[in-house]
Amino acid sequence: MQTDIVIPKNMEEALQMYKTAFADDGGMVLLSICDRGSFKLSINGKKSTISTGDILICPPGVIIETVATKGRSDIKYLGIRYKAFLQSIRTGRNVWSILMYAHSNPVFHLNESDRELTSSYYKVIEGKLKTQRGYYYDEIIRSLLQCVIYELCVILNREMGTKEEDNSVRSKDVIFKKFMELLAEGEGRYRSLKYYSDALYVTPKYLSAVTNEVCGISAHEMVLNNVANHIQRELEFSETSVKELSVRFGFPNLSSFGKFVKTRLGKSPRAFRKDS
Repeated sequence: MQTDIVIPKNMEEALQMYKTAFADDGGMVLLSICDRGSFKLSINGKKSTISTGDILICPPGVIIETVATKGRSDIKYLGIRYKAFLQSIRTGRNVWSILMYAHSNPVFHLNESDRELTSSYYKVIEGKLKTQRGYYYDEIIRSLLQCVIYELCVILNREMGTKEEDNSVRSKDVIFKKFMELLAEGEGRYRSLKYYSDALYVTPKYLSAVTNEVCGISAHEMVLNNVANHIQRELEFSETSVKELSVRFGFPNLSSFGKFVKTRLGKSPRAFRKDS
């Protein structure tokens, strides 16, 4: 197992690593936890302030610029290889959505319990990385990664769940959350937007309006991203044949499956698997 986790010393190093670390392997997911003070960033062109108790979650592809800290700050940084992130959650339901949602909504607030828990995980990971690589080292790191990722998903689901209480203002968030759950449950088997809009009792047009408002991505694009995400995980981490995968994901033939994969992932299924 290669080094899948890095711990930047400061914001400058964190941003540099985010842009360059694991560049040949899909990039990395950057986590920044603010224990004290605040700092400002330009995230995908929008100004954001991260204050005490906030966590910043940046999957690959987020554009981060313009850093400014206010007063004395205490910030923890953790970088996770994107491929290792996917591998850690390959058997999880409703987990992949954290990356899609975080791409446009990267800042979440931690309650006191969350802060204590994330701080504990951070100390354990930091301590383990300093130890000599030995028996079960890789398995321990992988298990710690899974714990951290699932805890992040708990925070995300609670963040979205609190919005359900304000039905007059947040009904779109409720629909979005249910849509995300349906995407996870479908495991990439459905490419039709109508399948999901029918299940949610809304029109495809309205569902797209909801997803565009919540995370800046059309519902159709989210469906296709979801399919591509599941296919990628299967190509990287399973031994299922390409032919079997094309059937599992509902493609009429190998040609259409190959075309979809090449368009979405940049290379043919066999080439993708060979390079993984």
